[in-house]
Amino acid sequence: MRYGRYEIIKKLGKGGMGVVYQAHDPQIDRPVALKVLREDRVVSEDFVLRFFKEAKFIGRLSHPNIVTVYDVGRDHGTIYIAMEYLQGQPFNEVIRSGKLSVEKIIDIALQVANALGYAHKKGIVHRDIKPSNIILTDEGNVKLTDFGIARAEDSNAAQQTQAGVILGTPSYMSPEQVMGKRVDGRSDLFSLGVILYELIVGRKPFEGDHFAAIFRAITDDIPVAPLKIDASIPQSLSDLIMKALSKHPDKRFQTSKEMGDALKTCLQVKESLLLPGKPISPKKKPVASVLIMGLMAAVVLGGAIYFFGAYNSSLSTRIEANKPVDAILMVTSLPSGAQVFLDDSFKGNTPINLEIPIGKYEVRVSLPDYFEWEAQLQISEPGETPLHVRLISIE
Repeated sequence: MRYGRYEIIKKLGKGGMGVVYQAHDPQIDRPVALKVLREDRVVSEDFVLRFFKEAKFIGRLSHPNIVTVYDVGRDHGTIYIAMEYLQGQPFNEVIRSGKLSVEKIIDIALQVANALGYAHKKGIVHRDIKPSNIILTDEGNVKLTDFGIARAEDSNAAQQTQAGVILGTPSYMSPEQVMGKRVDGRSDLFSLGVILYELIVGRKPFEGDHFAAIFRAITDDIPVAPLKIDASIPQSLSDLIMKALSKHPDKRFQTSKEMGDALKTCLQVKESLLLPGKPISPKKKPVASVLIMGLMAAVVLGGAIYFFGAYNSSLSTRIEANKPVDAILMVTSLPSGAQVFLDDSFKGNTPINLEIPIGKYEVRVSLPDYFEWEAQLQISEPGETPLHVRLISIE
């Protein structure tokens, strides 16, 4: 199959906006990453014209930490973007490996900040900074990708943004993004602060069982400072992260350069704590963590004794306990009667209650003559999870 002159080789991944393929460009004889928008995303000719206009802005970006955009075109009733093909891992996969030192985390954040600083000076706000949009190449360098919902800042930008569509990934969105306000580069720096918190602490600063809870946490809650969770975290790095996560943009870092300079200072402080000629020792666990680990070991030992002493009598009980627990996703919309899709599978019309296993889902709500609503949803606990969607008329 081809899109324009590009021959599809294999599918690399899928997101809310479309599918990414590895493709071949016969004109220059090189591999490319080809992002193809879902056909239902191409809502009007006005959308197409705006997309091409913004693609031209993004195509002008030339930075060692930003994926290069080669080409954009139309075929098969949709739009495709040809980009630099990279050998590496998305940062979310790197995080799961748990092999990053504090020094490497700061180095990666510095590269992202440099890339954002360059884009911001060109008038481009990324608007979806998250681990899966950061590629760590085999050489250890950062490549910032997927400016798919980025917006070139101009006087008409606020009016051009599609209403009714969540632009960004909930856990990494800034307060102003959650509230639907106009955003600038400081919103991207907030998202980078969320990633830093997650890397250093081991969990996201803003969590919840559903979108409403996550959004409320982002706008209202102050996360616990990293230093209070782990005493081995440098004070300077803990303070930097908390500043990046300030609710009001004016209290954050005002530019990527300012945040980058602070990261460099953190790296210098970290290095100064090491004795000359002495190897870096593994990060010490807080006393509380050691006690918890001891208690866990005792529980495991006691459980093992119980297991071997009462295996036969408890077998049926354990099998029953291991059954997946269902949750109920309660979807309503205004207006009602909208179609509900879960992972691209049609489930019915609103209002609707869906019994689903705990897990992560892509939810899409669609109604003719209204902008489509779509976002990712994490169901973490059994019970009822309400989801109310207010659809916006295209007119």
